[in-house]
Amino acid sequence: MSMKLAAPALLLPLVLAAILHPAAVVAVGDGTPAGPGGGGFSLRLVPSPGWNRTIHVDDDGFVHLNEHATTALRPPMHTQVGGMYSVVTSVGTGAGRRTYVLALDMTTSVLWMQCKPVQEPFAQQPPPFEPAKSPSFRPVPGNNAFCLPPDHEDHPTVQDPCKFHSIRLDGSTDMRGVLSNETLAFAASGRQAEVAGVVIGCTHNSNGFKFNSHGVLAGVLGLGRQAPSLIWTLGQHRHGAVQVHRFSYCLPNHGSSDHHSFLRFGDDVPHTQHMVSTKIMYMAATAGRDFSAYFVSLTGVSVAGKPLHDIKELFRRHVHGQEWTSGCAFDAGTPTMVMIMPAYNKLKDAVVRHLKPLGLQIVSGQYHLCFRATSQLRQHLPTVTLQFAETEARLVLPPQRLFVAVGHDICLAVVRSYDITIIGAMQQVDKRFVYDVRNGRIYFAPENACHADAGHQI
Repeated sequence: MSMKLAAPALLLPLVLAAILHPAAVVAVGDGTPAGPGGGGFSLRLVPSPGWNRTIHVDDDGFVHLNEHATTALRPPMHTQVGGMYSVVTSVGTGAGRRTYVLALDMTTSVLWMQCKPVQEPFAQQPPPFEPAKSPSFRPVPGNNAFCLPPDHEDHPTVQDPCKFHSIRLDGSTDMRGVLSNETLAFAASGRQAEVAGVVIGCTHNSNGFKFNSHGVLAGVLGLGRQAPSLIWTLGQHRHGAVQVHRFSYCLPNHGSSDHHSFLRFGDDVPHTQHMVSTKIMYMAATAGRDFSAYFVSLTGVSVAGKPLHDIKELFRRHVHGQEWTSGCAFDAGTPTMVMIMPAYNKLKDAVVRHLKPLGLQIVSGQYHLCFRATSQLRQHLPTVTLQFAETEARLVLPPQRLFVAVGHDICLAVVRSYDITIIGAMQQVDKRFVYDVRNGRIYFAPENACHADAGHQI
């Protein structure tokens, strides 16, 4: 399955991803290992330091893009990989250990990196991973269940390379390579937490990724729920090792430079008693990549308290032969919301109806729906509520989480799609999310400025 986005609507997430994407390496000491008991650990989430003349958050709380930044950009016609946040981890042991920044992607299940030898190399700091220098590097046998079948026969053997093929749910990044087992390390305050036996993919030709790497990103941390992702690996540990089935994050507003955040696992994950939750769909479905994402049952959308009619069916997942389409998923690696076209049209029409009494000018441009910005407009932009199958599970999106300021205009920051809906990072800001993979639920609740992640353990 590949997702087709409406071409004119691609520019907004491309601008957001290109500008918001992390562009600074964080020291190894930015991870936080578990305290006594060793039941959890955390990775530093790295937002972009590039909030400058081209993008900022004003006192009104809206993301502001300078107009020239959008009109001058001529990106390739695909979305950026990973979106707004990345994680820092050390990979390998001995002389082969290096610390890398990996883009976060919750729609795929492969942690992959550029490895030496590299075909068509491009600048990367630190240099690509060298498996030959790491004594803990072990190839995954070719007959493993999550390997792609070899080209030469139907029945793979132990000696065959374990090939992988990783494609984002939105079809934006397509990567191939070979899987191996390796050790990841997360360190802070002179202490170190290691996770051995993590499945990583080595690609020797990542030329298609170079425009997204910014010279810093070494690859992608696939945090999808299926094998062989990091959360799946942590859930398989046996023989006295701690099994981990949950992870959590709270994405701070990029305008809050004094805050940072962590991707937390196991005992580092906070309690969920005060949170609402929704079910993760398709927990017992096929092992295909289309089901690795965290699909949920989105049943309704309200604009300024008024429900959109006949919309529930538009978010259902459908099968056509061997192909699955539609559905709604959460992904902190997608910059902003993606919405299937018929549902987007209903949302757009409702926003226009809500603002019509103001007599505002609709502006044509790179974005599908923009208005000439006025103080009156900012005061009357609607709040949008996403309703999930559970009665109490609602995600309330204030205007600052759905609209952006572009030059002299205010635009609806939703990307039109032909076959998928994704609730992206912009819609998740200042909310705590907990993914309980074993029990198949996503918990969430507002968290003021992600204060619980202000540099200490929860």
